[in-house]
Amino acid sequence: MDDPNYMNFFVERPASEASVAAACTRACGVPLESDNHAVDDADGYVQITEYMYGFEMGLCIIWSPASPVTRSQEAVARAIARELGQRVLFDIEDPTADSGERWILATPDDTISTVDVVEYDDGVGLSGSD
Repeated sequence: MDDPNYMNFFVERPASEASVAAACTRACGVPLESDNHAVDDADGYVQITEYMYGFEMGLCIIWSPASPVTRSQEAVARAIARELGQRVLFDIEDPTADSGERWILATPDDTISTVDVVEYDDGVGLSGSD
């Protein structure tokens, strides 16, 4: 589903809620809050989910249609990776792929690459990294 009001990412290691909210705010260019990190006049929200396997933290960034995020999902992923100093996974629709999606890995050194993933019951990880 292509919804212009949210983006999903998986971060390699857990980070503090305050640092995640701040990194996502800078990456998206709109003020964001989270459950325990309130922001006056926030235009969006960061839902943080912890996972048992693979990349240990999921981020769902949701924003108001009145305050659209104009940065691409790739640009936001690169910025989050730099801000948090760790790798970030995200998927995009790709009708040419067997699964209909392509997974992308952003690294803190600003590289982007297509990767294969393993989808666990409780998380997502890189293929061959077990």
